[in-house]
Amino acid sequence: MKEQSTRSVFFENLRQELDRLADELQLKKVPVSVRASALSPQDALGATKRKDFVLLQGKERLLQAEILGCKGQSFTSAQGDFEGTLEDVLAMQLDNDFQRAVYVASINAVACYAGKAVNTIHCRDKGPELCARQVVAYFKENFGQPNILMVGYQPALAEALNPAFNLVVLDLDPDNIGKVKNGVLINDGAAGLSEGLAACDVIFATGSTICNNTVDAFYQSGRPLVFYGTTAAGAAALLDLPRYCPEATPGK
Repeated sequence: MKEQSTRSVFFENLRQELDRLADELQLKKVPVSVRASALSPQDALGATKRKDFVLLQGKERLLQAEILGCKGQSFTSAQGDFEGTLEDVLAMQLDNDFQRAVYVASINAVACYAGKAVNTIHCRDKGPELCARQVVAYFKENFGQPNILMVGYQPALAEALNPAFNLVVLDLDPDNIGKVKNGVLINDGAAGLSEGLAACDVIFATGSTICNNTVDAFYQSGRPLVFYGTTAAGAAALLDLPRYCPEATPGK
């Protein structure tokens, strides 16, 4: 999952759709306040029972953007704040993780404002566990008995899917690669990419693949792509892609 040029098919399509939506809502020329601030793990997840989520380990943060009272979030390893207009966001070069995280969070807030993606805020407290309880039924109902390629290790979802399906998990975190966690083997996301794509029937990818710019490999793979999490809320809605995130909460 080596980082690609930002001028990918995915980002070009996403730019076109966001540009069209901004024109439709007449947001381009109107000053729009966009602010993204890093949330603490406690603010983001609340009192969840599981302690093995990456957010709680301090390796990633949730950035939150707000536009006209509507909020959107994105997972990223980058940290920082941004304030400007939606026009400023549209003009971003997307050369690094922070720019892409601000861009993605802002898309989520715009999609929330437009009513295209209502639930754009990460679930809290019991939400992650409730989400995992529903994921097997989701895949059985929509895909039967597929071979699933999970991109980005999410412990609760992986633990639920592993007994029910032929599951291959890819991740880029050196602390995860090659280890078995909760009965799930975590493979190298770079070395195992081609083999994983060839063998799967459906890709189940974290929205963080958008922020780290590895998403094009999955978007152009020819396999069905299902995103999970709030990071992909706006992109999934604008590009008409499925997103699994049943416990996310409204962004306004």
